[in-house]
Amino acid sequence: MLVDFVAPPFAGHLFPLLQLARSLKDHARVRTRVLTTRGGLLGVEASELQAIELLPGLDHVVREISDTTRRVGSNPLRLLRQLRLNLSLMEQLQEELVALWEADRPGLVVADFVLPVAGLTAKRMGIDWWTGMPTPCVLETGDGVPSYLGGWKPRSDWYGRCRDQAGRAVVRAFKLGVRKMFDSQFRALSISSVYRSDGLEVAYSPTRVLGFGLRDFEFAREWPDHFDFIGPLTESPPFAYAEPPFAPGKRHVLVTLGTHLPWARRRAYDLIRRVAAAMPAWVFHFSDGEPGSLSRSTAGNLIRVGFLPYGNLLPRYDAAIMHGGTGITYACIESGVPMLVWPHDYDQFDHAARIVERGLGLRLTPSPKAIKQDLGRLCSEATFRDRLEHFRSKTEANAAERRFRELVEG
Repeated sequence: MLVDFVAPPFAGHLFPLLQLARSLKDHARVRTRVLTTRGGLLGVEASELQAIELLPGLDHVVREISDTTRRVGSNPLRLLRQLRLNLSLMEQLQEELVALWEADRPGLVVADFVLPVAGLTAKRMGIDWWTGMPTPCVLETGDGVPSYLGGWKPRSDWYGRCRDQAGRAVVRAFKLGVRKMFDSQFRALSISSVYRSDGLEVAYSPTRVLGFGLRDFEFAREWPDHFDFIGPLTESPPFAYAEPPFAPGKRHVLVTLGTHLPWARRRAYDLIRRVAAAMPAWVFHFSDGEPGSLSRSTAGNLIRVGFLPYGNLLPRYDAAIMHGGTGITYACIESGVPMLVWPHDYDQFDHAARIVERGLGLRLTPSPKAIKQDLGRLCSEATFRDRLEHFRSKTEANAAERRFRELVEG
């Protein structure tokens, strides 16, 4: 059977699917391909998987959608601009997928949740489609805390129930409004509605949604029967990297804001430079999140590198200053590393709320004095390590890959 994995080139979306695809490499009855744009081909090739390039010559437009020059947040104008850019690519993407799948038809398509066109195209062609979702909290349900509203935490009182209901209504109204505003573009993609008859979004598979995480990490809600928490996926492709030095007898902190948002990294580096100057007994490793980059520079106790693989090195750190991406969040849980979380955009605020609510870390206050105090707390208060151990015990090596293989084998 041929299994196609479809994802944008961004690490948080592509890398989990690469990990699943690698888990099938030795399967005698399964052939795999990874479909992504040029920016993702390096990761596919490093994983020794077959790559199919999508949208040739348009990778810069794809990057522009995600790597914004300033925070998007809940700003409707910036959200609409992102959507307009996205829709400008989707009709061509649909045509490419139809041509590819008519020539070599897969038995299963696993599409990242931000590429619903891939899944819907597969469905119309009678091909099985599963959605891969590294961010389970974005799924709309009829209860629970809604996402993309700045990182709300659960409240069980009347105010919390009213707040959540109003928040869900706002999110739904926004999506319905966008669908109406871009009616002709959606119809060109054969998308006639936002929601199915069961109330769930048409953007996600009605057959199976793979949640790359732990149910207990998420806030309570009624998950659909076809939503399967297969477990965290935290591996990155085997890129070359320049390992920074670890000084004996000193505490070490990993600083990473993922692979998006260069404006956020510039601001973060300036802040961490001041933090490092105020904490000479500590060593800070700042990752630029550039896969395959071997660059490294040193300024006192602050070492800047192009790329660091979380799984290989995280157990050697005492704490992590991070943005709340799912990959680094679960990598910290698996390695027992407490987190100082500094969300900047997208779903990062929702993950930050969960990290703090679950006792796995603290929300960063962007001042050297506050960061110094909070890093001290993370490394000295046993409650953080205890909570991390509680969640780490719920993870199991290769559990997600094993579950995925079971599902593929049927």
